[in-house]
Amino acid sequence: MRTETWSVTLKKQSALLLHLLFLCLFLAGITLMIFNENYGRGLSWIREESYADTLPFTWQLESDVETIFRYVQFKDLLESDGDINYESSMFCVTHNSGNTKIYTLGEAISYARRLGYYLNENYEVAGGPETHERDTITSFPLIEWKAYDPNEIYREPGDAFATIEELSVQVLNILGEYYRIRDNFIDQPSNLYFHISYFDDEDKEHIYTNASSLTDEDLRGMGRYLFISGDSIFVDSNLRYVPENITSELSMHNQYSNDNYYILLGVDVTYPNNDPYSEANAEYVKIRTEYIGGALLFGIGFIGLLITLFIMARLTGHVDSSSTQISLYRFDQFPVECLAAMFLFFLWIGDTFAKNGLLQIILLIISQEYMDYAAHILREIVLYLICLGMIMCFLRNYKAHTLWKNSLLCRALNRILPALYGYPLPIRFAAAFFAYLICSGGLILGDLYLYKYKEHLNIPYLYLVPLAVLAVLQIWVFLILYRTKVETSKIAQGIFKMSQGDTSCKIDSNGFSETAVKVSDALNSLNDGLDTALQEQVKSERLKADLITNVSHDIKTPLTSIINYVDLLKRENIQDEKIRRYLEILDQKSQRLKTLTEDLVEASKASSGNLKLEISDIDFVELIHQSNGEFEERFALRHLDLVSNLPSESILIAADGRRLWRVIENLYNNAFKYAMENSRIYVSVERKEKFVYFTIKNISANPLNINADELTERFVRGDVARTTEGSGLGLSIAKSLTLLQNGSFDLYIDGDLFKAQVGFEIKG
Repeated sequence: MRTETWSVTLKKQSALLLHLLFLCLFLAGITLMIFNENYGRGLSWIREESYADTLPFTWQLESDVETIFRYVQFKDLLESDGDINYESSMFCVTHNSGNTKIYTLGEAISYARRLGYYLNENYEVAGGPETHERDTITSFPLIEWKAYDPNEIYREPGDAFATIEELSVQVLNILGEYYRIRDNFIDQPSNLYFHISYFDDEDKEHIYTNASSLTDEDLRGMGRYLFISGDSIFVDSNLRYVPENITSELSMHNQYSNDNYYILLGVDVTYPNNDPYSEANAEYVKIRTEYIGGALLFGIGFIGLLITLFIMARLTGHVDSSSTQISLYRFDQFPVECLAAMFLFFLWIGDTFAKNGLLQIILLIISQEYMDYAAHILREIVLYLICLGMIMCFLRNYKAHTLWKNSLLCRALNRILPALYGYPLPIRFAAAFFAYLICSGGLILGDLYLYKYKEHLNIPYLYLVPLAVLAVLQIWVFLILYRTKVETSKIAQGIFKMSQGDTSCKIDSNGFSETAVKVSDALNSLNDGLDTALQEQVKSERLKADLITNVSHDIKTPLTSIINYVDLLKRENIQDEKIRRYLEILDQKSQRLKTLTEDLVEASKASSGNLKLEISDIDFVELIHQSNGEFEERFALRHLDLVSNLPSESILIAADGRRLWRVIENLYNNAFKYAMENSRIYVSVERKEKFVYFTIKNISANPLNINADELTERFVRGDVARTTEGSGLGLSIAKSLTLLQNGSFDLYIDGDLFKAQVGFEIKG
């Protein structure tokens, strides 16, 4: 016993430790998912095959498309034969003196350099003159045009004037941006390759590319590509999202009035070069891995929590492997109302401690930016552990059947209910129902009141307590109704089986209420009595059958001798008339006794089913025709008219021909013996759906003051005075033989009208 107790205790501790471990995994998974950049997108984004299928990839591509077309603009503006052309015109101004001058790239750079401007390592404009130096040289000439911004719109009159310094710095910015683009896409290896081609009016191609050594097929085979032609409205691409700005940019930078141009972009999705695409892909893979890991931890933790919670629920309260012995702690023995109040107090203490104590300690470990999340998680963990203890406490009381018995409400009801037992059951049921409605309504009103003033509550989610109590009440009422329904259903099924003759049926009353156990035990006892009576009846019937068989066999041997000796005496040619009459009577009575003995044996075999049937296809209509011909002359001896109504077509059934003929013969013989003379015998064969029915009707010569079912009992005859010959076994044998062949045999009596009906299923 001590070993079993130690084993159960070890299981409880292991389940609790595993539960806490899965709780940590659950929280870790939630944390990884919440602080992931894709939090809020659900799990659908994980199905994306790679970074190239994401919107950030498209946004980066859109930005790079704008940069590439800026390079197209700068290349035409600043280059000549692949080199920087310092003689390129940048802007034209008219000075205050009226002198108009065009400044080249070299002049703008020289002017800016004289003022101290330069490009740093990031290709950004830096330096410049001191303030007092700028004052001595400042003048505002009129801007005639800018080569790098030919479509600039001046919204204010003063916008058309600028210093040479400002214009030179703008040129320097343009040059810096040009160098930066060349460095990112031309001089340095990139994962984005482009090929832009414009054809002028003379069909001369102007190419802008960073993949001069690659063919168009090479760009298409890099993983992601985009091809747009000016002479087509279709986009050839395998990108999931096509950049929205590419067609407008391609058309806007076309300097020729034709549609003879195209752009081909290719992105190497293996990301061999270090650029924004490779960095974003690495970050995407990291985020994806973290999110998937968080989801796995969340799933494993959640499933583990459910499994370990189920194990703890199964083990709590048990001191050994026995399923009946429940051990309660000292505080478990308090009334349930006191336990609920105590746990509410613990919830308030735990929430206060989590806010003011644990949070300050956790802040020593985590940074300030995660304080809100940490405070929320800490509060939920503390409240969860307290609620877990409360649930286990209530569960132990439930297993020990003390949850209700130890409650203050139960004690009060135990004093009130005895006074109600004197009232009828409907009044008590109505009182219980109204009490249930009052309790439910009170809990709902209390929850609504607490929810209305929840901002003023010291304990978060206190308004959920009435809901929890209401849920427990509904579950308790449901369990009571469910158990009552299960008990009623099991008892009803048992009664139904017993009514069908299943005397081995036993109602399992394990887990039933006290009243249901008494009813089940009474029904089981009643069924045992029925089974005993049935066994005795079967035994009695078997003894009767054995007695009939044995007695018939014992009678048959001397009877055979009597018949033989009577036959020998008849052959002696006796002249005495009195002796000859005696021999005739002996012969008749011995033959009747022989027939009775044979009928007894056959009735015994038929009722016990100890007959071997030879089933074959039989034309039922033809059999009745033959029977009519067989008995027509015999019926004429008693002035009985045979009226038959038979169908013209054949009707096949599956039966034993010899046994079926015995059934029909018995019915015809019965009509011959007991029908009123000078009356009619009606015979018919009728087909109803899948069955065929043979019916024979006659008027009895003697009053039939007997039940139709009694006529099929052995030795029962319609002739109560027994003035006619007959053993009373014919109808019993006919019924037994019919049932053995899966047929139906029914008798009907209406006054002196006797009706017999035999039915078989039609074959085919």
